[in-house]
Amino acid sequence: MSRWTLCAVVVVALCAMGVAYAQDGESWADRISVSGYFHARYDGGEAVEDGFNFRRMFLNVIGNVNDRTMGVITLSRVGPDDPNIDLYNAFVDYKINDEWNVQIGQAPTWFGVEAWEGSSARLPLERALILEAGPGFFYKGAPDRGIWAGRKQVETFPALRLGVCNGEFRAGDQNTNKTISADLKWKLDWGQAGVSYLDGMEGPDATETDRQAVGAYVRLFPAPWGLQAEWADGEMLGADRDGYYVQGCHAFADHPGTLFARWEEMTIENSVSSNYEALHVGYAHQLDANNELTVQWTDADWSSGSGSSATSTDASYGAVQWQYAFK
Repeated sequence: MSRWTLCAVVVVALCAMGVAYAQDGESWADRISVSGYFHARYDGGEAVEDGFNFRRMFLNVIGNVNDRTMGVITLSRVGPDDPNIDLYNAFVDYKINDEWNVQIGQAPTWFGVEAWEGSSARLPLERALILEAGPGFFYKGAPDRGIWAGRKQVETFPALRLGVCNGEFRAGDQNTNKTISADLKWKLDWGQAGVSYLDGMEGPDATETDRQAVGAYVRLFPAPWGLQAEWADGEMLGADRDGYYVQGCHAFADHPGTLFARWEEMTIENSVSSNYEALHVGYAHQLDANNELTVQWTDADWSSGSGSSATSTDASYGAVQWQYAFK
C-alpha cells in the first residue's frame, strides 16, 4: 500500500468516526477539525544552495468523537528535497477524568519546549541543533510509538507526562528494550518552565546504542522584551552530546512584528570532539492572522579536533520565509 493510499485511508477513517459518533441534531463536521501550515523559503549561503525551498508542511485532522475521546492524525512533508508525504502522528487521546488522560499510538514527544512545540510557533527558522536537525536527540523527528499517561497542571503542581515507547521514532521496534520518559511543565503568569528525561536504546539488538537525555527550559513572555533558554545533555549513537541556546526577543507595540536573536552551542564528544556555534538574528512580521514573513541571518561554524589537526567549516546562511497557517 502506498503512503498516499495509507494517508487517504486514515483520514477517511477518522472522518467516519466523526459521522458515527455525531450526536442527534449535530453535523459530523462539528466533530472534525482541520488545521495546518507550511513554510516556503528562499535561502542561500555557505550551508545551503541558493534557491527556493519548500521547507515543511503539516496537516492535522482531529476527531473529537465523544467527550472523552480525541483522535489525531497528522500528515507531513519535511524538505528541503522532495520527500514523500508521511504519516507523522496517529494517536488516540482518552480523558480518564478531569485531570488524567492517556495517549496511545504514534505521538509527539513532550521533551523540552522546541522539540515539543510545532515549528509554526518558533521565531528562528530551525530548532536548536542539540534537539533536532542532523546530530540532535530528535534527529528523526518528534513522534514515537508507545503509550503515555498525563496529568494536567493543578494550581502550582506542574503538568506531568510519563511514557513508554519503542524509541525508534516512526519506525518499527528493532530491539527488546523500551524507552521511558518523564516530563514536567509549568504554566506561570510570566511564562513557562519545564524539565524532561528520557532513557532507552536505539537500533537493532546487534548494534543498539544508548539514547539518553535530560533537559530543562524557561520562557519569559515578551512584554515587550522576552527571553527563552533551553539546555539538553546526554548520549546518542555512541557519542556524548550537550548543547544550549539563549534567545531574546522584542515584540513591537506599534506594529505586529518581533525582533529576535539567538546564540546556541552544541558539543559532540567522540573519538574527535566537534563543536557548533551559531548566532541567529531575524525579524518576524505578522501580516495577518494566517500569514507571517520572517527574515533571518545565521552566522555559524563547525569546528573539530585540536592543534594542527583542527578543522573549521562555515555553516552560515540567510533566508526569507513565508508561513501560511490555518485552522
